Amino acid sequence: MVGIARTPDEWAVFATDERATPVGRREFASEEAALEHFLSRLRAANRVTVGRSGEQGREREAAASLSVRYFIREHLVDGRLVPVRLFRRRMDATGPTDEYLADVDAWVGDSRGVLDRAVRFPLDADLEEISADAAGDVIAMVAARTYVALRRR
Repeated sequence: MVGIARTPDEWAVFATDERATPVGRREFASEEAALEHFLSRLRAANRVTVGRSGEQGREREAAASLSVRYFIREHLVDGRLVPVRLFRRRMDATGPTDEYLADVDAWVGDSRGVLDRAVRFPLDADLEEISADAAGDVIAMVAARTYVALRRR
């Protein structure tokens, strides 16, 4: 289950485990950022549910097996969420290859398994899946060494 709560000072988005204990809590200064993260977690929960639903899930996984998926980690800087790390998962016949962007056109293997854990446990992750276009925007930010909030997901 995914929840959102308003406290006197901030908004909190969290998931709950089987005992209704909050896990993976993130705080936000603005309602807009909190709602956006809340919806992202709900979509992740739906992908997990659909991915486990038999034949339709296997077809979707087969279609994704030849693709590249991008994920972003964002932190709050001066009251705005800005990208701090871009990950990608490339799929081929041998399986997934997880990497993060170290510099312009310099991808490094994710030896700590951050992306793998985020894909396997999306409700507990602080990564959000983004489009290839949004990933291109992040790569452009890295090239310019100027980081602003993403306009598209």
